[in-house]
Amino acid sequence: MNTFLMFLTTFIIQFIIAMEMNLIGPLAPYLAQYFNIRDSSVMLFNLGYSAVGIFVPLLGVMADRHGKKRLLSFALVVYIVGTILAGMANSPILFAFGRIFIGLGYFSLSGTNLSYISEFVTYENRGKASGILRIAFGLAIIIGPLYATRMIQIFNNIAAIYFPLGILGLIALLMLFKLPETSKSSNVKLDKNEIFHIIKEPESFKIFLSILLLLAAPSLLLGYFGIYLSNSFNLTQEKIGIVYTVLALGSTSGIIFSTIFSDKIGKLKLAKIFFLILVFSQLAVPYLGNIYIAVGLAALFTFGLDGGWTAYQTYGSEMKIEQRGTFMSIFYTINALAVTVYSILGPLIFSAGGFKLAVAVGSISSALALVVIFKMDVNHIQ
Repeated sequence: MNTFLMFLTTFIIQFIIAMEMNLIGPLAPYLAQYFNIRDSSVMLFNLGYSAVGIFVPLLGVMADRHGKKRLLSFALVVYIVGTILAGMANSPILFAFGRIFIGLGYFSLSGTNLSYISEFVTYENRGKASGILRIAFGLAIIIGPLYATRMIQIFNNIAAIYFPLGILGLIALLMLFKLPETSKSSNVKLDKNEIFHIIKEPESFKIFLSILLLLAAPSLLLGYFGIYLSNSFNLTQEKIGIVYTVLALGSTSGIIFSTIFSDKIGKLKLAKIFFLILVFSQLAVPYLGNIYIAVGLAALFTFGLDGGWTAYQTYGSEMKIEQRGTFMSIFYTINALAVTVYSILGPLIFSAGGFKLAVAVGSISSALALVVIFKMDVNHIQ
């Protein structure tokens, strides 16, 4: 098998899904104007995208039953269709519909990408495989805002953003045809009793509850930060893209720091430190009236968010070693559920009190999440 081709294919897949995932926030002012909708309604574009994430456990079973390459191929086709629909959209409904396809592709691809690689590399080399996908993710969130704003500046339409992503998806699909299929397990099924048993277990429940509470902050702050910059400081779309690139650098720094030091400091302890940074850095963002301080605090927020998330996710993966696949499927399903809930509540909150209320709600919710996390027992790890 061509190992280089396998890594290149999965790298492209990770790159395009991560890039699209990070476009709505920085493009919010432009999308509101492009589709002639209220600023507060832009967040609804994440609704269908995230809602399909509830199918994550089922997608995992499909990959095991029918082969991971087949699921990757199917997911890429769905993703490509989504980029075409979104790029051609002349109404907010069609754009949202396109993002449903992109979301289904995203959750299918993100969950299966590393699993596919793991079938063909030794356990000792899986860290390198994961590292390659992390590099793709890091590049995507840094380049994404600049790419999108530059395309808008040149072409002034969303087709210029989405069609190139679809073309890259098609290239990855053609490359995937030359790669081997994984082994299939026809007897694999979704065990509902096992899922409910894991959720009801006290320490597991704390993790899932904390995720649900924690994700209010990034959903509300980052979802409306672009609109806040546009309305409060009259920033152009190009400058908003630059700001979101700065925030992406904060995210990347947090991920790198967490990757290096989580084993030395302790995953749960480091997650607590990062999430403390997240809680306190967001409080003053809408109040100081200085763009440099606001961006600096927001970058500190993303540093705490993604640094903490990296450590916390790894900690969670060690909660149920014998049921790791099921546990992490629930973990990502709760993630998708949280984003869906805040995509519904976000416009209501923003309409009621603007960016200040959105940040206040996110701050309170993430503070409650931190209380739950501090009550967790580090000795519970099996």
